[in-house]
Amino acid sequence: MTTDATPHPGACALLEPIAWSPAGESQDVPTDVVIRVRFDDYPDPDTLGSESLAMTTGFYWVPGVFRVDLLEKTVAMRPWRPLSPNLGHTVHLQPTLHSLRGCVAEATTRSFRTGDGPTDAEPAPVVPPFADVQALFTSRCAGGCHAADDGACVARPAAGLSLCASEAFDALVDVPSRTKVELPLVDPGNSARSILLRKLIPATPEGGPLPSLLGHRDPPGPPLDRAEIATVAAWIDGGAMR
Repeated sequence: MTTDATPHPGACALLEPIAWSPAGESQDVPTDVVIRVRFDDYPDPDTLGSESLAMTTGFYWVPGVFRVDLLEKTVAMRPWRPLSPNLGHTVHLQPTLHSLRGCVAEATTRSFRTGDGPTDAEPAPVVPPFADVQALFTSRCAGGCHAADDGACVARPAAGLSLCASEAFDALVDVPSRTKVELPLVDPGNSARSILLRKLIPATPEGGPLPSLLGHRDPPGPPLDRAEIATVAAWIDGGAMR
């Protein structure tokens, strides 16, 4: 059925950038800048790289490390080393970047000029312990589905995924998804490629699942709030430690 979330085959809207950091034509940008682009849809991390989001200065290409924040619909590129001061740079967005529904990005560029040097270093992100994530599983994913009402293990958890306290970590980390085998349930250090996070993010106001996923969004009923989903993402991006 064709809906706003599932367009008719062939009717694929462009993945459009809605915010850039730094903004186009910015001056005195710190030399340790991280490039961030926010989109109107969820970018596919498997299509993000130097061919889809490139930075140049003159004839020279600037290498970097890339990351997707699905919750914020944002891609980031951190240059491998500080940029040269007082120099013009251009960021190139290419259609090789796709959304999770398979739509291509709008080809566009933004330019900026660096200042004299770096800014204060960004504070290290706070990585929540697995206990905080397990508390969410126990409160929202039990009820006889992935654990018993009291959080205890069940013999036949839904989809074969046990989220009781003694089994959840081993059932998630580095375990391939049954429905999207190229992606793990939890990919340590990379929440955007973790099926667990994709199953938790509501893609529509009604709580529908993200594009490309089979089945419903979890947990059933009201979705986790934004702060709770951010806790799961931060745990995964911090290395998904026990």
